[in-house]
Amino acid sequence: MFKNLFGSKKEEPISKEKQEQREALVEMMQQDEAAGIYDEATLEESKEWDVTLEDGLEETTTEENPIDLLNAPQVAGWGSTQEQELLFSALLLFYSPEMTILDAGCGRADLFGYLSRTFESDIRYKGIDYNPNLLALAREKYPTVDVEAVDILDMNETGDWVVASGLFNIKEQEDMALYTQQCIDKMYNSANIGIAFNLLTGYPDDIADEDKAVLAPHNPSVWLDYLIGKYTKVICRTDYMLGDVTFFILK
Repeated sequence: MFKNLFGSKKEEPISKEKQEQREALVEMMQQDEAAGIYDEATLEESKEWDVTLEDGLEETTTEENPIDLLNAPQVAGWGSTQEQELLFSALLLFYSPEMTILDAGCGRADLFGYLSRTFESDIRYKGIDYNPNLLALAREKYPTVDVEAVDILDMNETGDWVVASGLFNIKEQEDMALYTQQCIDKMYNSANIGIAFNLLTGYPDDIADEDKAVLAPHNPSVWLDYLIGKYTKVICRTDYMLGDVTFFILK
């Protein structure tokens, strides 16, 4: 997560198009920074990024490989596409394409793209997120996707499955445990079959200190006890990746 997001590069003249793209990304990050996702030092460093929407770039950010807003996993908060999709696959253990799915905190709606490629059928998907900039990227990347700018605690949508990937990994709230509990309650009340969500349980070995400062690791054993005590029908999955856990709560 966040691996290789921040890279240094030499100052050089850039085109008007790239300058506009860069300013759009900085504006998006300023809104995220106000929500506590990025600190001031990170925001300043972002002003040196070179932004492009060209396809086929590497995942590292260098002078030769600028950030790809539509495809780079770092824009969605992940270290690699493989990591992002491994988490998706863990969430979908009990999902089948005839079911409706509500993606809470959908970001760029990459789960929709993963579902469409995996099942090669019409996906009954709805994504919600409070960040309109990420939703704009979602609509550009997936023109048919159904997404809406809604805070999870205010959503009125329902789905057979309500899922959240990475939603609770960032210290966006003063009391992340309480916020996570409130979101789980809302997801559970919005689900017909069940909910699935993942939690960060540790830091990657090569993560930068500034990234650690904004992450919110969770104690999986504490959460398992809490969830069983409140919801009873709980499944805990830890077989797919170190430092992460997925919980399923069935209705």
